[in-house]
Amino acid sequence: MREFTRLVLFSMGLSLTGVIGICQSTETENIRKKYEAGLEYLTPRDRHDRNIRTISMNTLYGWERFEKTPFTFVVGITSTYAWGTITQFDENLDEITFSNNAFGIGPVYLLRFEPFIYRGLSLAPEFMGGIILYSKEFPAGGDIYNFMWRLGGSINYRVNKNYSININTKWMHVSNGQGVGPGNPSYEALGFGIAVVKYLQR
Repeated sequence: MREFTRLVLFSMGLSLTGVIGICQSTETENIRKKYEAGLEYLTPRDRHDRNIRTISMNTLYGWERFEKTPFTFVVGITSTYAWGTITQFDENLDEITFSNNAFGIGPVYLLRFEPFIYRGLSLAPEFMGGIILYSKEFPAGGDIYNFMWRLGGSINYRVNKNYSININTKWMHVSNGQGVGPGNPSYEALGFGIAVVKYLQR
């Protein structure tokens, strides 16, 4: 898990470096700034020992580069609430089920690429990453922080030049990056979301 976390952090660094390079080397009229606000609901992949549900709200700001095949980079805040149960083994290898519920908040970034747009409609792969601080140790046996990775796809519809709607589906992985074991009670979930995008005038 540590190797995975390092790889994702390295990818984040490369992405940010590339974004900065693009911003410095392109004409500003080709970049549209935007706000995004959205909600997500995710249910557990494994209902036996990781039965945790998650609701998240994303508030993001950034830019969209290229008009015909847009590449989006936005950063912002995710606030989240998760609840459910987690089952783990104790020192005697007996299964114990713990209740889980916690609020969390933290910085995130999102990458989205829309290779084709037809009459304002597009399909796009998306990736989100960030670190979340929770109101208590979460899941049970873990820490108050976790890395949250979300990967999925979206349908985007441009209502007009000022607004678009994003309907998306996601796979999510949450863990604290401390390796495999009781100190890192990770969980995964699948779900859907909806977001509204407001474009700022160039």
